[in-house]
This record gives sequence, C-alpha cells and structure tokens, in this order.
Amino acid sequence: MNLPLIFLTTFTLALPMFGQRAGPSVLDPAGGQTVQDLVNRALAQNGELLAGERLVAAARGGVTQARLKVNPSLSFNESQEVAGGQNNFMIGGTLPLELYHRRERRVEVAQNTVKMTEFDQAERERRLRAEVETKFGEVLAAARNLQVAEELLDLNRKALELTQTRADQGAIPPLDANLLRVEVNRIDALRVDLDSKLGVGILELKSLVGMKPDEDLRLKGSLEAVFGDPDVSIQRVLESRPDILSLRAAEQVASAKLRQAETEARPDASISANYQRMDSSFNVNGLNALGQPQPIQGIFHFLAVGVSISLPVRNKNQGAIETAVAQMDEAQRRREYAELVATREVSVALLVRDKAQEGLRIFRDGVRGQASQNLEVVRKTYELGRTQLLDVIAEQRRFIDIEMGYTEALNRFYQAAVRVRAVTGGK
Repeated sequence: MNLPLIFLTTFTLALPMFGQRAGPSVLDPAGGQTVQDLVNRALAQNGELLAGERLVAAARGGVTQARLKVNPSLSFNESQEVAGGQNNFMIGGTLPLELYHRRERRVEVAQNTVKMTEFDQAERERRLRAEVETKFGEVLAAARNLQVAEELLDLNRKALELTQTRADQGAIPPLDANLLRVEVNRIDALRVDLDSKLGVGILELKSLVGMKPDEDLRLKGSLEAVFGDPDVSIQRVLESRPDILSLRAAEQVASAKLRQAETEARPDASISANYQRMDSSFNVNGLNALGQPQPIQGIFHFLAVGVSISLPVRNKNQGAIETAVAQMDEAQRRREYAELVATREVSVALLVRDKAQEGLRIFRDGVRGQASQNLEVVRKTYELGRTQLLDVIAEQRRFIDIEMGYTEALNRFYQAAVRVRAVTGGK
C-alpha cells in the first residue's frame, strides 16, 4: 500500500469526526458553563445592569419625596427702639395647603417614572440576554472551526512526515512532499486565524458576563441545541416586550405631567397665624390710681390669622402646559413607531429562522455527505494513478470550506433562534 493511500485513508476515516470532539481549552462537557449559566451571571454582575438598578432606586426615591407634604414655615422677629424703651416681639407660621390635589399630581408623575425606569431596566436585561446568547453561539462556532482545523492539521503533519521520508528514499516524487508541506502551512495559518477569533470571542463574552480577562471560562453546549419556539403572537409581543411597555409608561408620565401643569395653573393658598407682643412706653410720667407719678407704659398682645391666595392671572403656567402637550404627543408617536418596528422585527426574525433552518437541512442532507463521497472518489482515483496529489489537496480544501460552511449554517440557525427569542421578549 503506497504512502499517499495511507494518508488519504487515515484522513477519510477521520472526516465524520471533525467538529464532534470537545476542544480541551474552551469546551468542557462536564464542568463547563451553559448559556443560561452565563446569562444568570451576566444579569447579576454586568456593570450596566448594576448601574440601572441604581436608576430604579433613584426613581423610587422620587416617589418617596413626592409623597411628602410641603413643610410649614416659621418666622421670628424682635425689634428694639434705639435710645428708647419700646420693643416688639412677633412669632408666626405659614402652612401651604396645596389645593386641587397638587401632591397627588406629583406622586402620579413619580410613580409612572418608576414604572418607566423599571421597564427600561427590563429592556437592558433583554438586550444583555440576547447579547450573551449571541456571543455564546459565536464562540461555539469559532471553537468548532478551530477544532476542525487542528484535527486536519494534525493529520496532514503526520502524512507530511511519512511523505517526506518516502520522498527522501526516492519512492515518490519530491513534488508530492512539497505540495503537502504547502498545504500544512496553509492549514496552520488558518488555525492561527481561527484561534485569534476564538480568543477575541471569549474575551468579549467574559466582558458581557462581568468576568475579568484572566478568569478561566469553559463552556458547555452545542450549536445544535437551539431554544424552543416562543409565543410569537404579535399581540402578546406588543403587550409584553419591555421596550414597548417603557414607551407606554413614558406616555403615562407625559400625561401625568400635563395634569400636574394644569393643576399648577390653578390658585393655591396658605394659611398663616402669628402672635405679637408689643411693649410701648413714653418718656413722660403719669399718675397711678394712688396719684403717684409713674412712667406711661403699656404691654399689648395681638393674635392674627390669615389666608394667602395665589392668583394665576398673569402667569397661568402656559409654557409648562404647552411643553407637556408636546411631550405627550412625542411619547405617543414614539410608542406607535416602536410597535411598528417590533412587528417588523418579529416577522423578519421568523423568516430568517425558517430560511436558516432550511439551509441547515440542505447542508446536512445534501452537502456534507456528498462532499465526503467526492473526496473518497478523488482518493480512489489517485490510488489508481489517474490523478495527482494536487487534485486530492484541492478536494480536501473544498471539504474544509464545506465544514466551515456547515459551522456557519449551524451558527446562523442558532443566532436566528436567539433573535426570535429576543424580539418576542422570551426568556
């Protein structure tokens, strides 16, 4: 049996195993982390989400503040006559009434702001979940391609050693060894490029889940393990997607601000009360009941109660009302456009998923198996001496392209499934 036949037989037997064995550096079927593990970790550690939680807490603090009643005011005044004996002491207080449910209007605005902020946080979680799932699939695809290249490189290196030995012995032309050496170097360059892509993908995945670059990350999963079909009802999507709900909450905030502005245009009132003690005297003497001289002096006590009413005659809060109306119209238009975009996204995602599934089926049933048969035919033709090693190498390259294409088809279907989950708000 000649040496090229040994190389080709070994290569052909190994073909069905490409991409099936877990890579030692990234994939760990036993102790690796699944995509859901990484999603949970990202939701707990991602810096943007942690910052978003503080935004929600700040909005809730706004509700607490809005519920507080306006503080009363206390005034104190004392006066003394210069070079005289008269003095005056006064103390009073004022209590704003906040008529026409002013406090309720503040609370309404603050509560709707909390809802909007919470939906914004849920939207950040939805996007982060989709980003982690997308990057997870990209890393799996890069790992599979790298594994195919490494296994093929290993086979070709072994074949090159044997081929070079036979060429040195004069059993085969030296050109065969040179051709195979070029192929080994080409595959090695491909391996370096794929290894770089895998490393970048892992670093990006670590960043998404809140891991440090030097932390160890091993994955468990497969591109063929896609998610189940979520509920793709357009009506359900429009009622559950957090970005749509956030825009509806923004409408409610704008509407509440309009009611608040209209309330501020109405009169308000404050009640006040004060006590005054006045000590008054004159630099002359009078007579008391006994007819004795006595300085003229009197101490007087006053108690006053009043009501202060603001009259919105010149300033009727017209500008604030106009602004609130415009903001409400803006919020409505944004929500309507977002619903249109969401409807389109769902339709596109379903179309892409169906076509990706169809393409994957064609690859499985009509491409990979046929490519393996084609390489077997070329191998046997070379065995019979009717073709050259260069033809075998060319067919091997086509097989590599097909394996890479199959990885891409797997990744496309995986990413399409992730996209469907994301646009439908699925978890």
